[in-house]
Formats: sequence, structure tokens, C-alpha cells
Amino acid sequence: MSPHGTDRRAVLAGVAGALATLPLAGCLDGDEDDEPEEPGVDAAEYVEGDTDPGSWADVDEIRFDGWVGGWVGVEPAAIDRVENPSLVLVEGREYELTWENMDGVHHNVALWDEDEEVVDGYSTDGNEIVGEVETLVFEATAEMDTYRCEYQQAGQVGDVILVDESDVADDPGSETD
Repeated sequence: MSPHGTDRRAVLAGVAGALATLPLAGCLDGDEDDEPEEPGVDAAEYVEGDTDPGSWADVDEIRFDGWVGGWVGVEPAAIDRVENPSLVLVEGREYELTWENMDGVHHNVALWDEDEEVVDGYSTDGNEIVGEVETLVFEATAEMDTYRCEYQQAGQVGDVILVDESDVADDPGSETD
């Protein structure tokens, strides 16, 4: 034993223990390169996208990437990279909503009313194939309240905001200075 009360073996054991944990530190960061990485918005940074009716005036096509954690907007620009964005739809206008499966989990997209019923059969069949694309063509109606995946209802859901044609025609969609 040393004059300071520390046994040489105890010091060496402590140093060895500390060195043994270093290689594990890189393994514990949760970074797995073989899993597809879900893009999207951190919950602390969540935004609904641009819901200004003027920004949606010329929109008739909507594109999403489908992930278990949520729909990620691709087009139009008002929803680009926004998770579960609100959709601003003009009542009576026809839309084409296309989504791509990004994670190999079974998804579909459906338009629901406030009673959580599919509106007018507006629902895709669904698929679980990475890269597979489905398109839903629909007419925006007053009954539409949300869009969602019927298989991941809690994670893949967004609001539908219905507006009149006059709302998008009267709103120039310009940003304020």
C-alpha cells in the first residue's frame, strides 16, 4: 500500500475500468446507419406549414413522404419538410394527393370527417414497399376534417382547413414586410 492510502491495484483497476468504457461510448449514441433516417421536424420546432390561403391559390397537387412517425410534406412549397402539415383546400376543387412509402411499414392515406369516418370513400389501398407511390384524387368537401394513415392514426395525422374560392382569390398571398 502507498503512503497515501491508495493501493496500486485499486488505481490500476480504476484506470482499466475507465478505458474499457471508452469503446462503448460510440456505440451508445443511437446512430444506426443501416436504418432509414426519418426526416421531419423536432417536436420542439413543430410548425403547421404555411396556412395562408394565398399560398395555396394555385395548388392542386400535394406530395408526402410516408413514415411511421408522420407524413412529411414534399410539395407544395408551403409544406416542404413540415411534419403532418395542415392542408389548406378550396372547397369544390379537385386535388391529387400522392405519397411515397419511405420506411417499409404499411401505410395508406384517408380523408376523415370530424366523426373519424372516411369521407366519400377517399382512401388509398395502402402498401408496405419502400419507394411505392400511391395517389388519391379527391374533391375537397366541407365534411373533411383530417387526413391520416388508418394504420398509424396517432402519428400520421394532419388537419384539413377548408376555404372558399373567394378566400384564395382575394388574398394575394404576399408576405408582410
